[in-house]
Amino acid sequence: MRRLVGSIIKAQQVFNLIENGDRIIIGVSGGKDSALLFYALTLYCNKLKDRYGYDIKLFGYCIDAKFKDIDYSQYLKWMKKNYLDLKIIDSNIAEIISLKQKNTIVCSFCAKMKKAILVKQAKKLKCNKIAFAHHIDDAIETLFLNMIYEGRIATFAPKQYLDRNKITMIRPFILTNEKDIIDVAKKTKLPVIKNMCPNENSTQRTFIKEFLNKNFYNNKLFPNCYKNFRNMLINNKGSELWFTNLHKNKNLLSIIKAGKTKLITNN
Repeated sequence: MRRLVGSIIKAQQVFNLIENGDRIIIGVSGGKDSALLFYALTLYCNKLKDRYGYDIKLFGYCIDAKFKDIDYSQYLKWMKKNYLDLKIIDSNIAEIISLKQKNTIVCSFCAKMKKAILVKQAKKLKCNKIAFAHHIDDAIETLFLNMIYEGRIATFAPKQYLDRNKITMIRPFILTNEKDIIDVAKKTKLPVIKNMCPNENSTQRTFIKEFLNKNFYNNKLFPNCYKNFRNMLINNKGSELWFTNLHKNKNLLSIIKAGKTKLITNN
């Protein structure tokens, strides 16, 4: 667990995710990442309390989408063993999806509903932050997904304020390697709940994960690619793309998509 807590400390130093007086709700999915975030974040906040007198409240909530009946008993037993109080929220997400999106499930739609439920619960508990367990591998995969499917270079932010809901989303595992999470899950004998989503193992993200593992991470031709992908996301030297300050008032993409050309352009 030291390595996971250490990665949270590093993320805190870089992105200032947590402050004294925070009330944080943690989105727990039933998987290894979010369970260990709940555990590691609890240990970290206890250290802040012992050393600096910080008063930070953590609330762990798991949303049951009701795709299938799930037995949470072993998962909850593991939580209790590690002094973690996890609450299960029943939802009708699966039913809504079956009515709205026949023959297919759009992951983003499901994610939005889960986030909305967490935001609602956060407001009930007077929380000012929601913590998600996305790690560095997720960030890299999202970067590739956005490049390939949306034509833009972007990934999720370590910290993001939601104006409409007046709440801040944080990702304390943002500098954590998935490999370390897997190792700790094995050592702590975490009883991961099988993902009951019908789309599991057949999503675009699954394909990208397998693509990166096969062609980059396990390829001897690119021994430093994982570290460099991570560094690329936090490199503050800037990028060298075609969009520059000279074009800051122009929508370059709209010009290219227009399909019309002018003999003379005004800069």
